[in-house]
Amino acid sequence: MLAVATALAVALAQPPRGAAARWPGQRQAAIALTYDDALGSQLDVAIPQLDAAGLKGTFFLMGREMGSNVPRWRAAAAKGHELGNHTVNHPCARGTYDMPMQYASEAYSVEVLMTEVAVMNGFLQALDNKTAHTFATPCEQNLAGGADYLAPLQKLPFASFIRDHRTMPESVLYTSFTNTSAADMIQWVETVRSAGAAGIVVFHGVGGDYLNVSGDAHKELLAYLKAHEREIWTATFSDILNAMKKSASSSH
Repeated sequence: MLAVATALAVALAQPPRGAAARWPGQRQAAIALTYDDALGSQLDVAIPQLDAAGLKGTFFLMGREMGSNVPRWRAAAAKGHELGNHTVNHPCARGTYDMPMQYASEAYSVEVLMTEVAVMNGFLQALDNKTAHTFATPCEQNLAGGADYLAPLQKLPFASFIRDHRTMPESVLYTSFTNTSAADMIQWVETVRSAGAAGIVVFHGVGGDYLNVSGDAHKELLAYLKAHEREIWTATFSDILNAMKKSASSSH
């Protein structure tokens, strides 16, 4: 999945346009910590660190990677972490990373992909009892059989919000961290705070697996967010998008 790093290293670093959303408690900014692919290091390192700090994350789960960890993901949901839909088979363009040919997005149609998203939503519902889930595009790509699937996806009643740079509101700053120091991650959070914005962070491995950040760096970032919780709202992806939606509707 090394090639995914390039696609996911999208940082919308320009200050957001328009008035900043009003965050709970009059906080200055909001941060969503999101984690992709249902990796073991997220269960072993990221979630225990989040729990110790009293913070919640959003985990976009790939069905075929969950295996024997299903009870642990159910337990994570019970603790208040958000489970999101990342499809069953994680279809990406051929050559993006080493994958079986049937998992390449060229082998899909939009209809088949929508069916897979529905199947994964049912699986997630069995874990957290929620009928709708946020969705993250695999590899930050939006094609199935060469056709754009974002519009059909947005029409699904159980796809509540979509994490993709093409669908993010203009007022969102969006980035991924891979082999990033704690100092650099904290500096990015400060950029979000100075803009009064929402910041969406994408992680993969934490202290292991691939496209990873070290466990120590992740822990230091969480400590910073916890120490500044009166100024920065750290919440799940859906909670932040819901807050933005509510703020937008109340301003009209």
